[in-house]
Amino acid sequence: MVTSIEAPPLLSTADALRIAFPAQSVSDATVDERRVCVIAQGVEPRWIILGDTRKASSVLSSWKPWNLSSRVKWSAVQIAAYLKLLPNVPGVQSASYPIDYSYWLQNLAGFSRDWNTVIHVGNSSHTRKAILFFIAEDGRVKFAAKVPIVHGAADAILNESAMLRRLRAYEYLPKVLFEDAARGIAVQTWLEGKPVSRGFTPAHLNLLNSLVNPGDTARVSDFQFESKAELDALDHPFDRSVFDRALEMLDYDQPLQGFIEHRDFAPWNLKWLPTGTLGLLDWEWSVSHSLPWQDICRMFYLDDVHFNGPGTVWQTMTSNRLLQDYCRKFEVPRAALPPLTMRYLLRAFAMDWACGNDRLARYSFSQIKELLQVST
Repeated sequence: MVTSIEAPPLLSTADALRIAFPAQSVSDATVDERRVCVIAQGVEPRWIILGDTRKASSVLSSWKPWNLSSRVKWSAVQIAAYLKLLPNVPGVQSASYPIDYSYWLQNLAGFSRDWNTVIHVGNSSHTRKAILFFIAEDGRVKFAAKVPIVHGAADAILNESAMLRRLRAYEYLPKVLFEDAARGIAVQTWLEGKPVSRGFTPAHLNLLNSLVNPGDTARVSDFQFESKAELDALDHPFDRSVFDRALEMLDYDQPLQGFIEHRDFAPWNLKWLPTGTLGLLDWEWSVSHSLPWQDICRMFYLDDVHFNGPGTVWQTMTSNRLLQDYCRKFEVPRAALPPLTMRYLLRAFAMDWACGNDRLARYSFSQIKELLQVST
């Protein structure tokens, strides 16, 4: 059974540090007073830097905001961190906190309390977590640790570890180094690489092609009951007759090539590795048996909604030559694309509404109606 620390409704820096550095012993010998810099989002911490801010550069530079004004501000943060002037940046808080290193000293081989740490605190959600980047004296990131902030995050972190172990032969993924099933904590290797821009390239296609499950088949109809159950569990104001019509599209019964599904295939979870290939991070929502086309939908629909696209995602996907190659390679007939796409949209709507993301849920509902129109 997972036993994780539940965060209060509003997370303070002290709360985040207590969760990120769980106490493992009652001795004060493993507690150090450390100066930290805190970059907040609203009233909660978003980034917490312990120690030398210059050595945090490798982590900070791997983060790429998508909004232009946010990129400019983040560049200023990176420069200030490198010049060790981060505490002077308006809005950045600097204070000392006691840090209990006992858990990591006892459980992570090679760990040193002299290392620097960068903590990224996730947005409030049912899978909210903190990611700790441990940085050695030479400035290189040694490990990336995921610690649950809420109970649902523990389940997601352990799911990711199980998937990464299954895919351990893949060179473009992190490797699991440590797992604490009782707490829902896991530690991975750090993937060196550069942020990925928007767009779908042959490298994206090659990565998705590698997630095929040889010898496995899946039918859209296999997921019809699951989609209906997810929708029935929701209390929402949307026209349920629209969902009834959408669910009918999931009657498609032709066997299709089975795939591993990442379920959050998006630029912020990708890195350009030194080899020129794409690395794929954050496998917390992944499933080992799924349909084709789902991760493709994820990338194209997220791009449209987050960057104020024209809403013509269906037309964009079905006219894309790389995706046409994908369909030919895996023998996905044109008739399968509407039900495959609808499966994605129904699940995205259910997930977003359940998580309280009104904007994304309304967008998915509008795209469901659009797909119903173009499919008739």
